[in-house]
Amino acid sequence: MNKISPVDVVVVGAGNAALCAALAAAEAGASVVVLEKSPKNAQGGNCPYTGAGFRFTHDGIDDLKSLLPHNTDIGEFQMSPYTAQDFQDHFLEATYGDTDQELMNVVISKSRSTIEWMHSKGVRWELPININLENSPSIIPNQVGLSAHESGPGLVRMLTKALVAESISILYETKMVSITKGNRGQIKSITIQDRDGLNNINCKSVVLACGGFEANPEMRIKYLGTKWENAKVRGSRYNTGDGHRAALDIGAATNGQWTGCHGTPIDLHAPKMGDLALTDAMPRRSYNLGIMVNLDGNRFTDEGIGFAEQTFVQIGSDILSQKRSRAFQIFDQRAVNHLEARYGGSSSISAGSIKELADLIGINSTVLMSTVDQFNSESEDAEYLPRALDGRSTGGINPSKSNWAIKIDKPPFLAYAVTGSITYTYGGLKIDEYARVLDMEDNPITGLYAAGEIVGGIFYHNSLRAAGLMHGSVFGKLAGQHAGELANH
Repeated sequence: MNKISPVDVVVVGAGNAALCAALAAAEAGASVVVLEKSPKNAQGGNCPYTGAGFRFTHDGIDDLKSLLPHNTDIGEFQMSPYTAQDFQDHFLEATYGDTDQELMNVVISKSRSTIEWMHSKGVRWELPININLENSPSIIPNQVGLSAHESGPGLVRMLTKALVAESISILYETKMVSITKGNRGQIKSITIQDRDGLNNINCKSVVLACGGFEANPEMRIKYLGTKWENAKVRGSRYNTGDGHRAALDIGAATNGQWTGCHGTPIDLHAPKMGDLALTDAMPRRSYNLGIMVNLDGNRFTDEGIGFAEQTFVQIGSDILSQKRSRAFQIFDQRAVNHLEARYGGSSSISAGSIKELADLIGINSTVLMSTVDQFNSESEDAEYLPRALDGRSTGGINPSKSNWAIKIDKPPFLAYAVTGSITYTYGGLKIDEYARVLDMEDNPITGLYAAGEIVGGIFYHNSLRAAGLMHGSVFGKLAGQHAGELANH
């Protein structure tokens, strides 16, 4: 085994949380190296697959002007303040109160200062005024204060440029194999694998910021259940749980919902792994405006239990529970004009009757016609109001439909083939308010830190829009800062 020159801090990963950690460690006076398992053109974990929106506290549009380019024309655009109480309420609502409230409070209290710090490192912010909620109804207000210029790929580029300016090296195509502790339980070294084979780096601290385990089928089956084996992966193929494994091997404690993840209904023909050109075009979230049936022609879930933004994770899971992990979303002409624009990038099957539609999609026509007839007998002759929970519900069928139970009787009828996908996992390592990884007795493992998706305890049941990158940046900065300070002691 070869040895690479010792370094104070090794950061594993090269996405948003990792790059923030590396910059903060260098700012604290430490020598830093970053490991990225992917080739350079695939750097960043899931960050490049996001719109790079950030949720943080602010006092409204005027309060954000100092963070925007000088030539930004805000026109008549208005944005109400987003308070710490708002942030907390939305966190607790999304997670049904199960979020680790100590970690939540750290994210909220440090959100604004972290945004300003990233700005000082060269991140260019812009207003997310191009966000269009017309086709994404939600009762949760859009509280994305700012987005990074050129979305997720732009954020990775800007933070990487800041690293280059600090002469911090990123070792691409370099995989973490294991972490070694010294005789006092402190981090001593990290073993890596690159093109030259195995190498050892002596270090004082390791920051794990290498994502979740969503791209690891074995871990998906083990922790999420067998139905997730065939889920399509919306993000990075390199997020395979390396950090989880290495940390657990040296006694790290876990936190959060290991049986939970963020996912969504997705086009059946979407690629198996994330494709930056397609990732935002593939979700299929207008299911609340029609019905979904499995390959037997039967409905299997309440499509109208709530707005899609609140239910798509569960709906994606429900689809994966069906035969061959697939289903069909069926709409009539009442719904067509209300479908999300991204449906335009999908191939639909159209027919003048339900019988013809069933024949075209390979479902028993007698069963599908019966399913639709039964649904229609309990539904109303009305028009869709997609942005309102209209209370139009079915009574005597199982499963019921809680809202938007409107007859499917205006041909031509459309069917979209869908399956379930996974974006990232919720379960991860247990950290404290300083981003230190804790052991099974809740004592910090000296020199081990974590940030980003690998951290458990923040999201349960649902994610919170634009809070993922925010908590990654907050704890990335904290991890790097404390790792750097430890190196100087």
